Amino acid sequence: MKKVISCLLIAVMVLGMCSWAAAEAAPVEVIDFEDGAFGFLGISKAKANAGVPTLEVAEFNGSQALKVIPDAKVPYVAINVEGLAGERVADVAAISIDIGVDAGSDGKFYAASGVVYTYTGEDNAEGKASWSVYLQRKNPRSLVFQIPALAAGAGNYVMISLEDHASADPIAFFIDNIKLLDKDGNAIALDPTAEYVAVDGGRDLTNLVALTNVVEFEGFATSGGAWAQNGFEMPQEFVDALVPGSVIEVDYECAGSLWIVFPWAAAGWMRVGGCGNGVDAVNNSGNIVQIPYEMIEQFCGEDKSTWGAMLQCEGSEPWTVLGLRVGQRQNQIVLKNAVEFEGFETSGSAWGQNGFEMPQAIVDALVPGSVVEVTFESEDNTMWIVMPWAAAGWSRVAQGAAVIMDDKAYITYDQFVAVCGEDKSTWGAMMQCEAQTPWKVYGIRVGQMAEFYGLTNLVRFDGFETSGGAWAQNGFEMPQAIVDALVPGSVVTISYESEDGNIWLVMPWAAAGWSRVGNDGKDVADGHIAQVTYEQIEAVCGEDKATWGAMMQCEGSSNWTVYGLAVGTAIQ
Repeated sequence: MKKVISCLLIAVMVLGMCSWAAAEAAPVEVIDFEDGAFGFLGISKAKANAGVPTLEVAEFNGSQALKVIPDAKVPYVAINVEGLAGERVADVAAISIDIGVDAGSDGKFYAASGVVYTYTGEDNAEGKASWSVYLQRKNPRSLVFQIPALAAGAGNYVMISLEDHASADPIAFFIDNIKLLDKDGNAIALDPTAEYVAVDGGRDLTNLVALTNVVEFEGFATSGGAWAQNGFEMPQEFVDALVPGSVIEVDYECAGSLWIVFPWAAAGWMRVGGCGNGVDAVNNSGNIVQIPYEMIEQFCGEDKSTWGAMLQCEGSEPWTVLGLRVGQRQNQIVLKNAVEFEGFETSGSAWGQNGFEMPQAIVDALVPGSVVEVTFESEDNTMWIVMPWAAAGWSRVAQGAAVIMDDKAYITYDQFVAVCGEDKSTWGAMMQCEAQTPWKVYGIRVGQMAEFYGLTNLVRFDGFETSGGAWAQNGFEMPQAIVDALVPGSVVTISYESEDGNIWLVMPWAAAGWSRVGNDGKDVADGHIAQVTYEQIEAVCGEDKATWGAMMQCEGSSNWTVYGLAVGTAIQ
């Protein structure tokens, strides 16, 4: 009898667990966070002023809600609406959300506001709608925001931010009771198991150079406490890649600075970078540092055989290193006046070629100073162009010589000329791609080539956050630290957004007269970061910077917002 009862109990438990598991996976019409799960959303760092908030489920207004705890920057929370809606993605017309704000650090209620962004259609076009909580008795608020037509498979999403509040310190906000509605206002069944997919479009390479011929330090993942060192002996292929012009790049997490250590160097135990002893470069997100070969040489000696085989990392706060590599320094390439090769999506096997005939717009864009940008993936990260109909004969262009930056390959007009001849009318109308391993190409563009400088010795213009309409200027008087940093070889870097991608500087108090700098076709901007060199300012405002005036402003040819401005030394 005991065995029978035990078996019955086990059966009941198993059935109950199966029932619970089925309920967990069953569609729901509202996401209320009562189960503590929020895998369908995540933190976006797509915008230049994005912070890294903490996400947790906490009690608010008598139930569980997602709590977004910001750092000093703006929090952006992205929701995978396509994943939630599943097969009914095309029926989504609106999103209903409860948004509330937490008390300030002093326990008081403060009014707050933010933006709900929608990214929809094949091109993830951005839409905006404001939200606000101004009254404590209406905290939280139930809000409905319209969503333009979603495109299945395009990665469409909704993003919520808190961008303004009356508190002197950051305040948290809450998200609850998420519903997706059809055109009649009916709730659509949601898939609670949907997973968030990062939408940031790559690593933050602000202030950094790109690397080519990269060699990964396999297995370099470690951590340590503040001022503690950990690392590994360098494999031979890594040592071989350490040559003049190379750069060590470290992906890390640390609230402070991070640098490398050579503990076995013949010159003695050596820290290199990160603590005021050199010109290492750090991105705006504070999670990638680059240390040039020449800086290591400065501390450890000219003969790298005396550096010792052990490479370690160290930080001023507890730290974690996620990866480390070495490569040759290459300025990041920016395309200006880019022309899209419409429909260029194809793939091939190792040493297989595929492509399309060039439309006239692409042929016209292939001029001196231009570059072809190929967005791709291949197993060994190789990619080049084939011109099979060239008068000079079937031709590979930039085989093993394209500049590879993350998922993009760049082939210059001059590389085409070197293989196919100076007269582009003899190149043939067919453009193909090829790699030495299986590959896919997602798009090709042609534009005029410009380059971003890597920047060191960065001096931030504190408080430089402003905006303006088309052809409107806004800015601030320069603090002495910025004036001092403006020297030959320096670069002004601007974190921004604008409707048409343009931004430049204005020096309204210059002795030479009210002056625009960087809007003469020599600006370097990609819609997120713009750079204006000291020499560009000098060319407009004069050689004596004392005559430039103390006011520095920004301006664009469309509505624009600047999130930050700094001055650094260009890595040449």
